Amino acid sequence: MTQKTVTNTCEIINNAIVAHFVLGHQLRAAAYEENRALPVRAYRNSQKCGLGKLIAFLKENDQMTDRSKEVDALHLDLHDAACGVAALIATGHFDEAIDELATGYYATAASALTKALSYWKMETV
Repeated sequence: MTQKTVTNTCEIINNAIVAHFVLGHQLRAAAYEENRALPVRAYRNSQKCGLGKLIAFLKENDQMTDRSKEVDALHLDLHDAACGVAALIATGHFDEAIDELATGYYATAASALTKALSYWKMETV
C-alpha cells in the first residue's frame, strides 16, 4: 500500500491544478480548431487522474476531511462540465463551447476547484 505523505500530497495538488488548467486549454483549442474528434465520455472519468487517485486513497483509508470532500465534489463537477463542453464541440457547437469555457458552468467549476485545491494545499503544509 502506498503511503501518502504531505510532500507527495502537495505535489499531487500542484499537478492537479496544472492538469485541470491544461484540460480547459485543450478543450478551448479543440473548439477553436473545430476538432470534433474528442473522446467525450473520457472527460467524465475523474478517477484516472492523480487527484482522483488521491481522493480514492483517502476514501479507502477513512482519511477524508471536509476540504477533501469539497475538492472531491468540485472535481466531479469539473469533469462533468468538461464532458458537456466536449459534447458541444463534438456536435459542432463551437461558439457555445467557447462561451461555456469562458463564462459558463465550466469556468465556474474550474475556478471553484482551483480555489479549493489552493486552500487544501495551504492546510496540508
